[in-house]
Amino acid sequence: MFRPVGKPRVAEEIVSQLRGLILRGEYAVGDKLPPERKLAEELGVNRASLREAIKSLEHMGLVKTRQGDGTRVLDFMQTAGVELVSHLIPGDGMPNLDVLTDVLDFRRWFAREVARLAAERASPEDIKKLEAIVEQATDPQLDLNELLKLDFEFYVAMTSVARNRVMQLLINTMRSAVLSYAPFFAQFNPPPPAVRKHHRDLIKAISIKDGEGASKISDAYLKKGTEAFLATVRPQG
Repeated sequence: MFRPVGKPRVAEEIVSQLRGLILRGEYAVGDKLPPERKLAEELGVNRASLREAIKSLEHMGLVKTRQGDGTRVLDFMQTAGVELVSHLIPGDGMPNLDVLTDVLDFRRWFAREVARLAAERASPEDIKKLEAIVEQATDPQLDLNELLKLDFEFYVAMTSVARNRVMQLLINTMRSAVLSYAPFFAQFNPPPPAVRKHHRDLIKAISIKDGEGASKISDAYLKKGTEAFLATVRPQG
């Protein structure tokens, strides 16, 4: 089940292996990890590095160590944080479509609220920053991956305009999850003219402080993207 770990970044490699086994269900909720001595031998690492890795897994909400009982796997859906999303996406040969669908559902809800708050809180300087991103998107040399990234960066910038710290931290996690699979998602992104029109429509609503309008514009745009994704990866009939 385990493969020997090389010396550089030992603890990180241990975390990666154990996290993968837990997320794939090879260790179920309530299962004990092997005893420390045995696990260190199987991984080919010293016990200090193993303990460091176990502490990291505890911070992630994946395991809990109790004296006299060892280290048991937790129900991470009850104990882990949103940063785990990017580790749930990888599948066997292609991304986990169920998790990607959840990411798109979340992004749609999130974007509605971000657009509304941005319209309420934007300053003239904020509008200029958003317009600068739109200007970059007019470059005819942009490929689909680059356009997807700019589209996402527009939403990152809009989240900054919304001035909500929790939302800014959440979109950082979503950015990692989505852009790790940019070539995959780029297949479902709207064509360049539609992306640019969407950005301009949002800026117009934000500049006149139309929160409801901005929210509806964002929702309609991301709804189409989600529907295109689902129609392609899960065709009916």
